[in-house]
Formats: sequence, C-alpha cells, structure tokens
Amino acid sequence: MKLAVLGLLAFAFDRAGEFISRLMPYRERLYRLALAQLRNSTDAEDAVQEALIKAGKSAQTFRSESSEYTWVVRILINHCHDVQRKVSRRQKREVTGDLVEQKSTQIADTRAQPEQNIELSDMSRHLMDAVNELGQNYKPLILMRYFEDMSYESIAEALDLNTGTVKSSMNQAKTLLKSKLEARGIGGDYFG
Repeated sequence: MKLAVLGLLAFAFDRAGEFISRLMPYRERLYRLALAQLRNSTDAEDAVQEALIKAGKSAQTFRSESSEYTWVVRILINHCHDVQRKVSRRQKREVTGDLVEQKSTQIADTRAQPEQNIELSDMSRHLMDAVNELGQNYKPLILMRYFEDMSYESIAEALDLNTGTVKSSMNQAKTLLKSKLEARGIGGDYFG
C-alpha cells in the first residue's frame, strides 16, 4: 500500500516538474507582466516564482481548456492582486500606527521606483503611470492586450470572463487611459 502511495506521489511530482519545465519559456513574459502590475522587480520575480509553483502544484487540475500560458497568466494576475492588497493593508497599518504614536516621521517606500528598474523614455513613463492609475479592473486588460499582445479570447480565459465583457471593459479602459494621458498633456490615439 505504501509503495502505491509513493508511486502516485512520484508520478505527481514528475508531472508537476514536467509541467513547470514547459512553462519556463514563458518566464520572461510573465516577469514583464508582473513587473508592470507590481512596479517592483523583487516583487515581480517573487510573483512569477509563486505563480509557477502554484501552477506546478495544480498541474493535475489543468484540463487544457485554455493554453498553458493563459492558465499561468491567470494564476499570476490573481497572485499580483493578492500582493497589492497585502502591501496596501501594510501601508495602512503603518500610517495608522504613526498617527496613533504621533510620530512625525514620514513612511518611505523602500521599493525601487519603476524608473530605477527600467529606463523609460518620458512618453513611456507617462504611459506606465497612466496605466498604473487604472486600477485592478482595467490595468490587467491593458497590460495583457498591449504589453503581452494577447487576444481578447485569451484575456477572457485568463480572467475567467466572457469575450464580450472583455471587449466592453477594454473600451472603457482605453477611454479612461486616453483621458489620463490627455490630462498629462499627451494627445493622440495610441490604442486604436
């Protein structure tokens, strides 16, 4: 009996390892997506690693209804949202703690700014700032469509939405992004 259980465990680990190795060519694309979402290289690396580990652990549940890349993007985006919520809660606790203790020290964000991680032109920086202001409803759509060149169908699969909802939300995201860029003095139609 123990031998059968060990055999099943070995098979599961082998399958998970094989699955993760098939995902490794996507690592750089996943990193770029996580970096754009989290705006911190260390957090992005951790998020990709965590997404790959989660994908490996769940390899037996992958049903090939979508591509492996789309599936792991969904895991990554969900993990990035979790990280952002944790950072937000931690920052709120720190601010609240400072107010209670009446400290006059300012909380410094020790994470590197995106300008320190990647050299961007002024236009790129304005664009990334505007994209980052979109929030969790629209930001992943823009990142997946225009930074990762994913189809509407792939985005719908990754976010577990129907394609019509993705198209509608994408139009709203583009309108909002355009207004944010115009507020920065950048005109033109960059997203067709």
